[in-house]
Amino acid sequence: MAAETITVFIDPDQLTAQKTNNYSLYLAKKVNGQFTVIWQSKNPIGTVDSPSYEYRNDFNIAVPGYQVNYTLDPITAGSVTFTASGLAQNITLNQTTTLSQLGLFSPAVNSGTAGEITIVNQLAGNPHAILLDNAGKPIFVNKLSGMDAGSSTLTPIDTYQIWFGSYQNTGTIIADNTSNVATVTFDGGTTSKTISFRHDGTWQDGSLAQGVDLSAMAGVGIEPVSITVTVIATLKYAMTVGAFAYVMTKLIGKFDNNLRPKIIKGGIGAFQLEMGFDGPQNQAILAAFGPEKFDQAVDLALKAAQQENPDLRIETWTKSDTTTVTY
Repeated sequence: MAAETITVFIDPDQLTAQKTNNYSLYLAKKVNGQFTVIWQSKNPIGTVDSPSYEYRNDFNIAVPGYQVNYTLDPITAGSVTFTASGLAQNITLNQTTTLSQLGLFSPAVNSGTAGEITIVNQLAGNPHAILLDNAGKPIFVNKLSGMDAGSSTLTPIDTYQIWFGSYQNTGTIIADNTSNVATVTFDGGTTSKTISFRHDGTWQDGSLAQGVDLSAMAGVGIEPVSITVTVIATLKYAMTVGAFAYVMTKLIGKFDNNLRPKIIKGGIGAFQLEMGFDGPQNQAILAAFGPEKFDQAVDLALKAAQQENPDLRIETWTKSDTTTVTY
Protein backbone atom coordinates (compact mmCIF):
# COMPACT_ATOMS: atom_id res chain seq x y z
CA MET A 1 0.00 0.00 0.00
CA ALA A 2 1.28 3.46 -0.90
CA ALA A 3 1.95 5.99 1.86
CA GLU A 4 2.32 9.74 2.29
CA THR A 5 4.79 11.04 4.86
CA ILE A 6 4.61 14.36 6.68
CA THR A 7 7.66 15.28 8.78
CA VAL A 8 7.06 17.92 11.46
CA PHE A 9 9.93 19.74 13.19
CA ILE A 10 9.19 21.73 16.36
CA ASP A 11 11.43 24.52 17.62
CA PRO A 12 12.91 23.48 21.01
CA ASP A 13 11.46 26.51 22.82
CA GLN A 14 8.05 25.88 21.28
CA LEU A 15 8.36 22.19 22.17
CA THR A 16 8.77 23.19 25.81
CA ALA A 17 5.93 25.72 25.64
CA GLN A 18 3.43 23.38 23.98
CA LYS A 19 4.19 20.56 26.43
CA THR A 20 3.98 22.97 29.39
CA ASN A 21 0.53 24.02 28.14
CA ASN A 22 -0.35 20.32 27.97
CA TYR A 23 -1.22 20.70 24.28
CA SER A 24 -1.36 17.74 21.91
CA LEU A 25 -0.26 17.63 18.25
CA TYR A 26 -3.07 16.75 15.83
CA LEU A 27 -3.42 15.57 12.25
CA ALA A 28 -6.62 15.65 10.19
CA LYS A 29 -7.36 14.87 6.53
CA LYS A 30 -9.82 16.73 4.33
CA VAL A 31 -12.72 14.42 3.48
CA ASN A 32 -15.59 15.57 1.25
CA GLY A 33 -14.15 19.07 1.27
CA GLN A 34 -13.99 19.43 5.06
CA PHE A 35 -11.73 18.78 8.05
CA THR A 36 -14.07 17.28 10.62
CA VAL A 37 -12.42 14.32 12.39
CA ILE A 38 -9.03 13.97 14.08
CA TRP A 39 -7.07 11.25 12.29
CA GLN A 40 -4.13 11.07 14.67
CA SER A 41 -3.07 12.77 17.90
CA LYS A 42 0.21 12.85 19.82
CA ASN A 43 0.14 13.79 23.48
CA PRO A 44 2.72 15.93 25.32
CA ILE A 45 3.62 13.05 27.66
CA GLY A 46 4.13 9.66 26.09
CA THR A 47 3.25 6.17 27.26
CA VAL A 48 4.50 2.72 26.28
CA ASP A 49 1.78 2.37 23.65
CA SER A 50 1.54 6.01 22.59
CA PRO A 51 4.77 8.02 22.17
CA SER A 52 4.68 11.79 22.64
CA TYR A 53 5.58 14.37 20.03
CA GLU A 54 9.20 15.54 20.07
CA TYR A 55 11.60 17.72 18.03
CA ARG A 56 11.10 15.58 14.89
CA ASN A 57 7.82 13.81 14.20
CA ASP A 58 6.94 11.63 11.20
CA PHE A 59 3.34 10.94 10.23
CA ASN A 60 3.25 8.00 7.81
CA ILE A 61 -0.23 7.92 6.31
CA ALA A 62 -1.33 4.82 4.42
CA VAL A 63 -3.07 5.81 1.19
CA PRO A 64 -5.97 3.51 0.24
CA GLY A 65 -6.02 1.98 -3.18
CA TYR A 66 -7.93 3.35 -6.13
CA GLN A 67 -9.54 2.01 -9.28
CA VAL A 68 -9.29 3.32 -12.82
CA ASN A 69 -11.75 2.87 -15.66
CA TYR A 70 -12.81 4.61 -18.85
CA THR A 71 -15.85 5.51 -20.87
CA LEU A 72 -16.28 6.30 -24.55
CA ASP A 73 -18.31 9.15 -26.01
CA PRO A 74 -21.92 8.09 -26.67
CA ILE A 75 -22.90 7.39 -30.25
CA THR A 76 -26.48 8.05 -31.39
CA ALA A 77 -28.06 6.35 -34.38
CA GLY A 78 -31.70 7.19 -34.79
CA SER A 79 -33.44 6.61 -31.47
CA VAL A 80 -30.62 4.46 -30.03
CA THR A 81 -27.71 5.87 -28.03
CA PHE A 82 -24.81 3.54 -27.36
CA THR A 83 -22.17 4.08 -24.64
CA ALA A 84 -19.33 1.72 -23.75
CA SER A 85 -17.06 1.55 -20.72
CA GLY A 86 -14.46 -0.82 -19.37
CA LEU A 87 -13.73 -3.17 -16.49
CA ALA A 88 -12.22 -1.27 -13.55
CA GLN A 89 -8.63 -2.02 -12.52
CA ASN A 90 -7.28 -1.74 -8.97
CA ILE A 91 -4.28 0.57 -8.66
CA THR A 92 -2.40 2.66 -6.09
CA LEU A 93 -0.27 5.79 -6.19
CA ASN A 94 3.04 5.51 -8.08
CA GLN A 95 1.69 2.70 -10.28
CA THR A 96 1.07 2.31 -14.02
CA THR A 97 -1.50 0.30 -15.97
CA THR A 98 -1.83 -0.17 -19.73
CA LEU A 99 -5.21 0.10 -21.47
CA SER A 100 -4.90 -2.28 -24.41
CA GLN A 101 -6.30 -1.99 -27.92
CA LEU A 102 -8.96 -4.47 -26.82
CA GLY A 103 -10.14 -2.16 -24.03
CA LEU A 104 -8.72 -4.12 -21.10
CA PHE A 105 -6.44 -2.84 -18.34
CA SER A 106 -3.24 -4.68 -17.48
CA PRO A 107 -2.35 -5.41 -13.85
CA ALA A 108 -0.82 -2.32 -12.23
CA VAL A 109 2.97 -2.22 -11.85
CA ASN A 110 5.24 -0.04 -9.73
CA SER A 111 6.69 2.16 -12.44
CA GLY A 112 4.77 5.40 -12.17
CA THR A 113 5.50 8.90 -10.89
CA ALA A 114 5.41 9.62 -7.17
CA GLY A 115 1.95 10.73 -6.06
CA GLU A 116 0.33 9.97 -9.42
CA ILE A 117 -1.48 7.19 -11.28
CA THR A 118 -0.44 6.55 -14.88
CA ILE A 119 -2.51 5.03 -17.70
CA VAL A 120 -0.72 4.08 -20.91
CA ASN A 121 -3.51 4.22 -23.48
CA GLN A 122 -3.54 2.02 -26.58
CA LEU A 123 -7.30 2.09 -27.14
CA ALA A 124 -8.63 4.07 -30.09
CA GLY A 125 -11.50 6.51 -29.74
CA ASN A 126 -10.00 8.83 -27.09
CA PRO A 127 -11.51 7.15 -24.02
CA HIS A 128 -12.25 9.35 -21.01
CA ALA A 129 -10.32 8.36 -17.88
CA ILE A 130 -12.24 7.70 -14.66
CA LEU A 131 -10.70 7.62 -11.17
CA LEU A 132 -12.64 5.73 -8.50
CA ASP A 133 -12.05 5.04 -4.82
CA ASN A 134 -11.30 1.52 -3.61
CA ALA A 135 -15.03 0.83 -3.26
CA GLY A 136 -15.68 1.73 -6.89
CA LYS A 137 -17.25 5.15 -6.30
CA PRO A 138 -16.23 7.72 -8.93
CA ILE A 139 -13.92 10.49 -7.72
CA PHE A 140 -13.12 12.15 -11.04
CA VAL A 141 -14.20 11.77 -14.66
CA ASN A 142 -12.22 13.56 -17.37
CA LYS A 143 -15.13 14.88 -19.42
CA LEU A 144 -13.18 17.66 -21.10
CA SER A 145 -10.85 15.54 -23.21
CA GLY A 146 -10.19 11.91 -23.97
CA MET A 147 -6.88 10.11 -23.68
CA ASP A 148 -4.63 10.18 -26.72
CA ALA A 149 -2.32 7.25 -27.42
CA GLY A 150 0.45 7.21 -24.82
CA SER A 151 0.69 8.07 -21.14
CA SER A 152 -1.92 9.98 -19.17
CA THR A 153 -1.78 10.74 -15.47
CA LEU A 154 -4.40 11.04 -12.76
CA THR A 155 -3.36 12.90 -9.61
CA PRO A 156 -5.44 12.35 -6.47
CA ILE A 157 -5.11 15.41 -4.22
CA ASP A 158 -4.79 14.77 -0.49
CA THR A 159 -4.84 17.69 1.95
CA TYR A 160 -4.00 17.52 5.66
CA GLN A 161 -4.05 19.94 8.58
CA ILE A 162 -1.69 19.90 11.59
CA TRP A 163 -2.07 21.96 14.75
CA PHE A 164 -1.60 22.09 18.53
CA GLY A 165 -4.56 22.10 20.86
CA SER A 166 -6.18 20.90 24.06
CA TYR A 167 -6.59 17.16 24.51
CA GLN A 168 -8.96 15.27 22.20
CA ASN A 169 -9.09 11.62 21.27
CA THR A 170 -8.31 10.33 17.80
CA GLY A 171 -11.54 9.88 15.85
CA THR A 172 -13.43 12.67 17.61
CA ILE A 173 -14.94 15.76 16.00
CA ILE A 174 -12.48 18.65 15.73
CA ALA A 175 -13.17 21.43 18.22
CA ASP A 176 -14.24 24.80 16.83
CA ASN A 177 -11.41 26.71 18.55
CA THR A 178 -8.53 25.37 16.46
CA SER A 179 -6.11 28.07 15.32
CA ASN A 180 -2.68 28.49 13.78
CA VAL A 181 -3.12 25.49 11.51
CA ALA A 182 -0.57 24.18 8.99
CA THR A 183 -1.93 22.82 5.72
CA VAL A 184 -0.05 20.19 3.69
CA THR A 185 -1.23 19.21 0.21
CA PHE A 186 -0.03 16.28 -1.88
CA ASP A 187 -0.88 16.95 -5.52
CA GLY A 188 1.58 14.79 -7.43
CA GLY A 189 5.35 14.65 -7.81
CA THR A 190 6.12 13.62 -4.23
CA THR A 191 4.73 11.55 -1.36
CA SER A 192 6.90 13.17 1.33
CA LYS A 193 6.77 16.71 2.72
CA THR A 194 8.37 18.56 5.63
CA ILE A 195 7.01 21.45 7.69
CA SER A 196 8.28 23.19 10.83
CA PHE A 197 6.80 25.04 13.80
CA ARG A 198 9.12 27.98 14.32
CA HIS A 199 10.29 29.86 17.41
CA ASP A 200 7.78 32.67 16.76
CA GLY A 201 4.85 30.25 16.71
CA THR A 202 4.31 30.20 12.95
CA TRP A 203 4.51 27.35 10.46
CA GLN A 204 6.92 27.14 7.52
CA ASP A 205 7.61 24.68 4.73
CA GLY A 206 10.83 22.70 5.08
CA SER A 207 12.97 21.87 8.12
CA LEU A 208 14.04 24.33 10.79
CA ALA A 209 17.08 26.54 10.11
CA GLN A 210 18.93 26.87 13.38
CA GLY A 211 21.53 29.52 14.14
CA VAL A 212 25.15 28.37 13.77
CA ASP A 213 28.17 30.07 15.31
CA LEU A 214 30.43 30.11 12.26
CA SER A 215 33.32 31.55 14.27
CA ALA A 216 33.39 28.31 16.21
CA MET A 217 33.57 26.41 12.94
CA ALA A 218 36.66 28.45 12.04
CA GLY A 219 38.51 27.48 15.17
CA VAL A 220 37.44 30.30 17.50
CA GLY A 221 35.72 28.89 20.56
CA ILE A 222 34.55 25.28 20.29
CA GLU A 223 36.28 23.26 17.59
CA PRO A 224 33.97 21.60 15.06
CA VAL A 225 33.33 17.89 15.40
CA SER A 226 34.01 15.59 12.46
CA ILE A 227 30.70 14.01 11.52
CA THR A 228 30.02 11.29 8.97
CA VAL A 229 26.65 11.31 7.21
CA THR A 230 25.73 8.19 5.24
CA VAL A 231 22.94 8.15 2.66
CA ILE A 232 21.87 4.82 1.18
CA ALA A 233 19.89 5.01 -2.06
CA THR A 234 17.78 1.91 -2.71
CA LEU A 235 17.41 1.39 -6.45
CA LYS A 236 14.45 -0.07 -8.26
CA TYR A 237 16.71 -2.13 -10.55
CA ALA A 238 19.97 -3.93 -9.86
CA MET A 239 23.04 -2.19 -11.26
CA THR A 240 24.37 -3.55 -14.53
CA VAL A 241 28.07 -3.62 -15.42
CA GLY A 242 27.70 -0.40 -17.42
CA ALA A 243 25.70 1.36 -14.71
CA PHE A 244 28.21 0.38 -12.03
CA ALA A 245 31.12 1.64 -14.14
CA TYR A 246 29.35 4.95 -14.70
CA VAL A 247 28.46 5.40 -11.04
CA MET A 248 31.97 4.65 -9.84
CA THR A 249 33.64 7.05 -12.28
CA LYS A 250 31.21 9.86 -13.10
CA LEU A 251 28.55 10.13 -10.40
CA ILE A 252 30.87 12.13 -8.13
CA GLY A 253 30.95 14.86 -10.78
CA LYS A 254 27.19 15.35 -10.46
CA PHE A 255 27.47 16.58 -6.87
CA ASP A 256 27.90 20.24 -5.97
CA ASN A 257 31.50 21.13 -5.11
CA ASN A 258 30.42 22.19 -1.61
CA LEU A 259 28.71 18.91 -0.77
CA ARG A 260 30.34 15.83 -2.26
CA PRO A 261 30.59 12.36 -0.74
CA LYS A 262 34.07 11.04 0.02
CA ILE A 263 32.99 7.44 -0.47
CA ILE A 264 30.59 5.85 -2.96
CA LYS A 265 29.96 2.13 -2.53
CA GLY A 266 27.98 -0.17 -4.79
CA GLY A 267 28.33 -3.34 -6.80
CA ILE A 268 27.28 -5.11 -9.98
CA GLY A 269 23.87 -6.63 -9.29
CA ALA A 270 23.42 -4.51 -6.16
CA PHE A 271 20.21 -2.67 -5.37
CA GLN A 272 21.84 -0.07 -3.15
CA LEU A 273 24.31 2.78 -3.44
CA GLU A 274 25.99 4.00 -0.26
CA MET A 275 27.39 7.53 -0.17
CA GLY A 276 29.42 8.76 2.80
CA PHE A 277 29.88 12.47 3.50
CA ASP A 278 32.70 13.14 5.95
CA GLY A 279 34.19 16.31 7.40
CA PRO A 280 33.80 19.03 10.06
CA GLN A 281 31.61 21.14 7.73
CA ASN A 282 28.84 18.58 8.23
CA GLN A 283 28.23 19.97 11.71
CA ALA A 284 27.16 23.34 10.33
CA ILE A 285 25.14 21.78 7.52
CA LEU A 286 23.24 19.51 9.91
CA ALA A 287 22.56 22.37 12.31
CA ALA A 288 21.26 24.67 9.57
CA PHE A 289 19.39 22.25 7.31
CA GLY A 290 19.19 18.83 8.96
CA PRO A 291 20.01 15.49 7.24
CA GLU A 292 17.55 16.34 4.45
CA LYS A 293 20.31 18.48 2.86
CA PHE A 294 22.36 15.34 2.20
CA ASP A 295 19.31 13.46 0.92
CA GLN A 296 18.69 16.32 -1.50
CA ALA A 297 22.30 16.28 -2.72
CA VAL A 298 22.06 12.57 -3.53
CA ASP A 299 18.67 13.00 -5.21
CA LEU A 300 19.93 15.82 -7.46
CA ALA A 301 23.08 13.90 -8.40
CA LEU A 302 21.13 10.78 -9.38
CA LYS A 303 18.70 12.85 -11.45
CA ALA A 304 21.61 14.55 -13.22
CA ALA A 305 23.19 11.17 -13.93
CA GLN A 306 19.88 9.89 -15.28
CA GLN A 307 19.62 12.81 -17.70
CA GLU A 308 23.18 12.33 -18.96
CA ASN A 309 22.87 8.57 -19.37
CA PRO A 310 19.25 7.49 -19.97
CA ASP A 311 20.35 3.85 -20.17
CA LEU A 312 21.08 3.83 -16.45
CA ARG A 313 18.40 1.69 -14.84
CA ILE A 314 18.11 3.82 -11.72
CA GLU A 315 14.87 5.57 -12.59
CA THR A 316 13.47 5.08 -9.10
CA TRP A 317 15.24 5.33 -5.77
CA THR A 318 14.50 6.05 -2.15
CA LYS A 319 16.88 7.36 0.46
CA SER A 320 15.45 9.55 3.24
CA ASP A 321 14.66 6.75 5.68
CA THR A 322 18.22 5.38 5.58
CA THR A 323 20.25 8.50 6.35
CA THR A 324 22.52 7.99 9.39
CA VAL A 325 24.69 10.47 11.29
CA THR A 326 27.83 9.31 13.15
CA TYR A 327 29.77 11.58 15.47
